Amino acid sequence: MDEQRQGVVPGGRETSAGKGDTSVGKGLCVLDALATSRAPLGVSEIAHRTGMAKSTIHRLLVTMISHGYVAKVEDRYSLADRVFEVGNRVQVGEVENLRESAAPYLAELFALTRQTVHLGVLSGSDVLYVDKVAGTNSPRVTTRVGGRRPAYATGLGKALLAFASPPVVKQTLAGSFKRFTAYTVADAQRMTQSLVRVRETGLATDYEESFLGVACLAAPVWNADTTRAVASISLSCSVSGRSPSRYRTALNDIARQLSGAFRLAERKA
Repeated sequence: MDEQRQGVVPGGRETSAGKGDTSVGKGLCVLDALATSRAPLGVSEIAHRTGMAKSTIHRLLVTMISHGYVAKVEDRYSLADRVFEVGNRVQVGEVENLRESAAPYLAELFALTRQTVHLGVLSGSDVLYVDKVAGTNSPRVTTRVGGRRPAYATGLGKALLAFASPPVVKQTLAGSFKRFTAYTVADAQRMTQSLVRVRETGLATDYEESFLGVACLAAPVWNADTTRAVASISLSCSVSGRSPSRYRTALNDIARQLSGAFRLAERKA
């Protein structure tokens, strides 16, 4: 989901145009602009996205190229390998080595269903995609590892919100809602009712609420005392095929196994 509003980047952070930031802050805004574009950007495009002067951007890009964070091809710029190296050292969510620990369980769920499988955590009011296994028999969705989407619009996000702390839920419901399709639950009252159903059933659903033609079923992954979801896993399939509810047992089993693995790892730590 590209963010092209001048002065704002994903997560609601202002760019230097909005804050008169330091050189470090301006450099980070340039990285944000490159990260949220699907294609390499020219200096004028970066200036438009950040609100900074072209001369400032030129200076920052030269420094970031020398440190391996930005690559230049002709007159356009993109993120470079160093960003990938640094990003893979980041702990995402509360669970240490979450992606590596969950990978075998995602692989097993994929093997059982042949549908697209996601792993996500809450990041503010968004779901942050931590891992993905693309299904062979499920529709293509434009999600990517490291991408994000508003939690209210996804099965992953609703499974997380339903079992999140009250302040997090309150903050999300107090925010603005954007419709991605005609089926998006785009108001606080309906979302509150939806979260109640998730708590009652233990599973979250998303029927074309985020992507047309795609249905999703998601389950929470619990913390040690099973009071809060520290992650969620989901599978996505075509709405024109069989209902995702046919995978309910497989999804519940894998989520339960993964929660148990996290509890065991915490006891050993």
